[in-house]
Amino acid sequence: MKYFLDLVFNENVKIYKRPRAWVLLSLIVAMNLFIAMVMKYIFSDTLFTFWDHLTVSTFVIFVLNFLCIIIAGDIVSSEFSTGTIKLILIRPASRLKILLTKYVSVLLFIVVVVSVHLLSSMIFGGIFFFNSIVALDPSLIMNIILRYGFGFIEIVVVCSLAMMLSVVTRSSVFSVSIPIFLLMSITLLLELLAHYQIQVGKYILLANTNLTQHFLGRPLFEGMTLPFSVMNITVHMIVFFIVSTAIFSRRDVNI
Repeated sequence: MKYFLDLVFNENVKIYKRPRAWVLLSLIVAMNLFIAMVMKYIFSDTLFTFWDHLTVSTFVIFVLNFLCIIIAGDIVSSEFSTGTIKLILIRPASRLKILLTKYVSVLLFIVVVVSVHLLSSMIFGGIFFFNSIVALDPSLIMNIILRYGFGFIEIVVVCSLAMMLSVVTRSSVFSVSIPIFLLMSITLLLELLAHYQIQVGKYILLANTNLTQHFLGRPLFEGMTLPFSVMNITVHMIVFFIVSTAIFSRRDVNI
């Protein structure tokens, strides 16, 4: 177990020693500062509160997908492109364990990204809307908790797809660009399928990753329920795991 934790630590060192990770985290902080300033000074005539600011921050969680995909889609393929995969595989650890350490590192990065987003939102919200912090609204707070929780799950699923593509293609460009393209384009496709009641759309993964639709809205397709979406996500995650481990375990690393 200690050796596994050491491998995870090493993977995190590789993530954070590159300027890219710090640039991404800095963008989150800058974005939240910009949002708070806009709401404070441009919409100064509105009764905007601290809790309204946190609610707005929940809609920005979608943007975090793109930031995390950059790390998840590169974490395996970069090892092949630089040739360092050979140095990793000579360690006394199975390929499955090595792949798991990379996946755990991606999950930890997602936790950091979401935490930085939430904390920076709270800090800037507290600075610009300090007087309204005590104006608690239980329903609004529950709304924020649900959106952050389900938003985190969606990021995990999308990054799992990106990491699988990273293993399969060994191309950082492909494994990063494809998930980003899907996130940006799938909404239109799903809306068209839902409009014409083409039920096959409900089996598409990205139609189910937004679990808030079962609590704070209406499902896209008739017959979609929370258990259905959870099962759909679970099946896809299992497929991602099987494909990733099967290919990574058998792949020739001659570079």
